[in-house]
Amino acid sequence: MASNPPAIIIAAGLSKRLGRHKAFVEIAGKTLLQHAIIRLQSLNCKPIVIVTNQDCLFQATVESNGAKVSLNVNPDEGRTGTIQIGLSAIIDEIGRMPKKVILAPVDRPGWGLKSIVKLIDNDISSCLSSKGINGHPVSLVGSDLHKLLAADKETPLRDIISFEKVEVEEPLLGLNIDTEEDLIRLNDNSEFFEQP
Repeated sequence: MASNPPAIIIAAGLSKRLGRHKAFVEIAGKTLLQHAIIRLQSLNCKPIVIVTNQDCLFQATVESNGAKVSLNVNPDEGRTGTIQIGLSAIIDEIGRMPKKVILAPVDRPGWGLKSIVKLIDNDISSCLSSKGINGHPVSLVGSDLHKLLAADKETPLRDIISFEKVEVEEPLLGLNIDTEEDLIRLNDNSEFFEQP
C-alpha cells in the first residue's frame, strides 16, 4: 500500500476544564490517543507525529506504537504553535516540506476512516463537515503549510487558512472532549470506537 500524507496528532493541551489528560481517556479498551494512532496507521499515514506536553510525554511515548513524539514545552501559547512543532518534526523526518498533512486533535475523536480518505483525496486544505457542523481532522495542503509555519504561534488556525468543507456522515463530528458531560456522550457511543 502506498503511503498517505503525514499526520499530526495534537495532544499537548493541559486539559484544565476536564481535570485529566484527554489523550489518556479510555473508550472501548483503548485511550483516545491509541484510537487516533491506530486509525491513522490503518490508512498508512506516514510519518505520524504526536505533539504533547511535558506531563504527558512519557505516557504518549509508551502508547506511540511507532509514531514520533514531539514535545511542546509551552502549550499555553497556542494550538498553532503545537501544530508548527508537529510540522517541523515531519520536515525533519522526511527532509522536505510535505505536500499535505492530516491534523487530528486527540480531543476531537468523532471521525471515521472514510472521512479521512475524503480529506486525503481533496487537493486543497479542507475540514470535515456533517449536518452543518464543521470539525476535525483537517487537511493542510501546499502553500497553506508554508503560511502555517510562518504564522505567529498564538494566531488561531482559522485565521491563517481557509478550509473547504468536505461533507461526511459523522454524527459525533462535533464531539469535543472538555467536560464530564462530553465523557458521558463518548461512553454512550462506545460502539463507534469498536468499528474498524
